[in-house]
Amino acid sequence: MSQAGIFPSRLTPEQYLASEREAETKHEFHDGRLVAMAGGTGTHAELATNLAAELRIRTKGRPCRIYNSDMKVWIEHSRRFLYPDISGLCEPPVFHDAIGDVLLNPSFIVEVLSRSSEAYDRGRKLSLYMAVPSVREILLVSQEEVEVHKYTRQPDGIWRFEAFSGLDAVLTVLTIGSEFALREFYEGVELAPPSPEAS
Repeated sequence: MSQAGIFPSRLTPEQYLASEREAETKHEFHDGRLVAMAGGTGTHAELATNLAAELRIRTKGRPCRIYNSDMKVWIEHSRRFLYPDISGLCEPPVFHDAIGDVLLNPSFIVEVLSRSSEAYDRGRKLSLYMAVPSVREILLVSQEEVEVHKYTRQPDGIWRFEAFSGLDAVLTVLTIGSEFALREFYEGVELAPPSPEAS
């Protein structure tokens, strides 16, 4: 059980980490406040597992790290600890402390979109990830259709948007130097029913 209740209404990052590391459920840290994370669906879990597996296969034997949603990322400028579905890099990782459960320098982020948090993931959370200097690519993966939106930081700092849809669509993850057909991510996954708004 989270021990956040023993702290003042606004926690320090150190208090959050001490609480979170003992908690039974996950919480993000938003500038002093805890935000409980909703549980994911089976489709969400399958997609995240497929994505992590494919990324790991392509980076095997190289100095790359692929982390699942147990790894937190620290967003320094806005004082937030977030849990991406997948994060990683192909250079030495830098951690918040010796425990090694908070990554400071991810080069890419992957979020599988959930109906309950899609607006946040596409809006504020996306902008938070974009503000991390080390992040160069962000993938937003739909669980309602075969579709991935990719954001790539250009040399001038401007972000380029690309949309990929359909099983035969091929996207390149530049930070690991590999191409993926979307079928590799969606293989065996039963898509979630579309939201009522999309009907």
